[in-house]
Amino acid sequence: MKHLFFIAAALITAGTLSAQTDSSALFIGQETGALENQRFIDRYDYVFGTHEPARWLFKWDATGLLPALGINVNKGSYTNQEASFRIGAELKISPAFSLDASYHLGVGDDFSDIFSGDAPAFSHGFRLEPRWYFGMPRRIRRGLSANNFSGNYLGLELTHVSSASQPISGNPRQRYKSASLRFGIQRRLFRFGYFDMSYGLGIRDYPQTPYHRGATQFYADARLAAGIAFSTPKAGARASAGYCDVLQCFREENRMFKIDLFNLLRVASIDQIKGVARIAWEQKIAGSPFSIEGQVQIGGGYLNYEYSNQTILNAHSLDFGGHLQGRYYYGLKRRIATGKSGNNLSGAYLGWQADWFQDRGKVTSQGDITPIEEGTYSRTVAGTGPIWGIQYRLFKRGFIDFNLGAGWGNVKSTSTNNGQTTTGHQPGQLHLMGGLRIGLAF
Repeated sequence: MKHLFFIAAALITAGTLSAQTDSSALFIGQETGALENQRFIDRYDYVFGTHEPARWLFKWDATGLLPALGINVNKGSYTNQEASFRIGAELKISPAFSLDASYHLGVGDDFSDIFSGDAPAFSHGFRLEPRWYFGMPRRIRRGLSANNFSGNYLGLELTHVSSASQPISGNPRQRYKSASLRFGIQRRLFRFGYFDMSYGLGIRDYPQTPYHRGATQFYADARLAAGIAFSTPKAGARASAGYCDVLQCFREENRMFKIDLFNLLRVASIDQIKGVARIAWEQKIAGSPFSIEGQVQIGGGYLNYEYSNQTILNAHSLDFGGHLQGRYYYGLKRRIATGKSGNNLSGAYLGWQADWFQDRGKVTSQGDITPIEEGTYSRTVAGTGPIWGIQYRLFKRGFIDFNLGAGWGNVKSTSTNNGQTTTGHQPGQLHLMGGLRIGLAF
């Protein structure tokens, strides 16, 4: 990510000259000292706090509140689609090892991919994760880092999640446990921020219910945590200008080609796999703060259930669509005038989005009592409305873009079950828009 260069201190020689009335002499001496590495802190260090020691880190993950706005940045993780309050703490045991723990209290369809129910499910869960910051001892020895929590790590995550019973739908209280090996990147952001992004492979122990056979299954997911953090010892003030080296403030840029990697693949279990590929092109209108973005996407999913009553459900889906956005980076001119930014595609923006999306699939079910049932479905959604968002370059080839909005939508659906076709049309529906994209930019 960055390299620091160390310059050895020069040994200082001194001479003394003394004079007498009849003679003079020149004495030359040399003073020796230990050769020490000198530590130079660059702007990356100010942003990520790499040279600030920390033993404890207390964290509030603000991404847990995003599902309440219809944005699920961690879909497929143990807090699937619920809005939740998440807090955690991490203790540094040694320069290389730490212990991270968190608790979440949520409401929503946390088990909606596993259990059927028509009432919101309250849930809470505990997570314990020993972490190995594999590169930190070497960086400390070389003077590149203090003993803290800004680094890359391998972790073994253990979770226990429990949902409350749902009297309306009749779902009893449910629990599941999971274990996964994770590779992650955690960084402090200035004095009171942090982000933690990881990808994990593991197993989940699903309970048996009337809607699921219960099994221990493989899963893989991406997880993003970002929010407010406090450390001990207390972090000192850092140079505010340092973030520009990370966010490329002064980059001059008229267009950006973007590839989303964050939502590329989600594996909730070996029987629940979904992925979506998204590419986008954003073009600035002349030298103004206005731009136009177009995005296309294609995705698919696979679902296979074997219920406890021996009914097998198998489903495949294919979806495709795209959007067109008009954006206005409302603070860009002021930042350029005050020398805080180049003319680029970074910052907060207001916009208008029009999107179109179609989802098609095939469902087959078979049981000991019920005959084979085959069906197909298609759903087309079109909508438009205002959005608010924020986008930044990350270093040279990365980007992050988060936006949300609401408008008006039109939904048309068609389903066929054993030869019988049903159609539906829902005009004037509330249409939620938004999402989080993290990936490569060119």
